Amino acid sequence: MNSNLTISTLAFNLSFSDKAGSERREVSRGVNLPEIMSIKSQAYIDSATKIAGRRTVLRFDRYVTGADSKPLAVTAYLVVAVPQDTGVVSADITAVVARILGVLDNTSPNLDLGTNIFVNQEQ
Repeated sequence: MNSNLTISTLAFNLSFSDKAGSERREVSRGVNLPEIMSIKSQAYIDSATKIAGRRTVLRFDRYVTGADSKPLAVTAYLVVAVPQDTGVVSADITAVVARILGVLDNTSPNLDLGTNIFVNQEQ
């Protein structure tokens, strides 16, 4: 595991890590407006297939100053459930995450639907 991570030129420094998960903070906009990255995993058994797997959540919280000058968190989660089966490979995980990014990314040929989905509440 890497303690500190640089993502898009931002340095996320490890705050803590234990068996339950880890947290990293980035404070270039000030300590009152951090970006927080957390990773947590848990084992699961699929109720339909009875196959064991691991569910991992990658979460980002970006604090911004609200209209009333109070800090507000904008939060995004990515949950990936991976069955423990030799037929599941890294490319399968990358493929499903790429589909999500393709919906949000604004470069061609992607869809740029972030505002439509999250602001305008289109389904």
